Amino acid sequence: MIIDCHSHFGNDYYCGNVELDDYIKYCKVLGISHAFLMPTPWPKYFDDDGKEVTSLIWEHMNYKTKIYYSIFNGKKEQIYKNPYKQVNLKYFDLIKNNNSKIRLEYIPLVHGVLDTPDYLYELLDNIKPKAIKMHGFASGFSPEEIKPEICEILRYFDLPIILHTSVYNYNYGYGYDTKYWRNECHPNRWVKFLKENNLKGVLNHGACLNDDSILEVNRNDNLMIGIGPDLDISRDFFKVDIDKKTYNNIGYLKLLKEKVLTCKLLFDVDFNWNIDNGQLDYLQIERFSKIWNESELDSILYGNAIKYYKLNK
Repeated sequence: MIIDCHSHFGNDYYCGNVELDDYIKYCKVLGISHAFLMPTPWPKYFDDDGKEVTSLIWEHMNYKTKIYYSIFNGKKEQIYKNPYKQVNLKYFDLIKNNNSKIRLEYIPLVHGVLDTPDYLYELLDNIKPKAIKMHGFASGFSPEEIKPEICEILRYFDLPIILHTSVYNYNYGYGYDTKYWRNECHPNRWVKFLKENNLKGVLNHGACLNDDSILEVNRNDNLMIGIGPDLDISRDFFKVDIDKKTYNNIGYLKLLKEKVLTCKLLFDVDFNWNIDNGQLDYLQIERFSKIWNESELDSILYGNAIKYYKLNK
């Protein structure tokens, strides 16, 4: 049994198209029987008139004031609330009406600043997801900006937040903008937010191997860590909070093994960021089996997810 706790499908403004059928084919090859699927970071859809809509992009003024836009048939228009409403409804229907034997769970994309409480409550009450997804970097908000009403609703439904985490410790590479906005979603900031608001959360991307965050995860029942996409992370030292030499000498998975309790790790593919030289990566399980023993691997691949998300086998 394998449970993929975090993957994407749909059209994306920056990252192209991720076909649901392609993901299902991938699951069959890898042996995934249960999957959590959510929109891509900058999702697009077609409205009822057949016009292409990008749900949300954003700009900033002096790193403080943020302006949010949707793009309707190539035209940018400012947006003030519920940017992912139509994406969530349309993508949920695609999952619900899919006939695959793989058990697919739709995980809605939530905006911590623009979503209205009434909309969010109705959405969660309707689709009854196992979790929600927040991508602060793509959506243009930091943990500190999330509205208290959003937190209250998530506590009411007792839903974990699947979180994009990112760091940037270098003065070279991608530039100052990337460094600034990546650190807005630092795992430490998410941990602080989750603890202060008594919320459950999964720190994706290995919590960027940040020691303080991992220490808190290891002792907090509300918190977990998602591993994927391990190959991509292993090849990019910019994505972790550890010095380059140590990282290159030891490697991503071995460091996870050293730092994180096995019972706190969740398997996730992060489709389709699981790429190796332009091709889909099918060797995750093989790599994992060289790091964790069989019992530990069973916990990572499905046991921990069953307990944390209260899933039926």
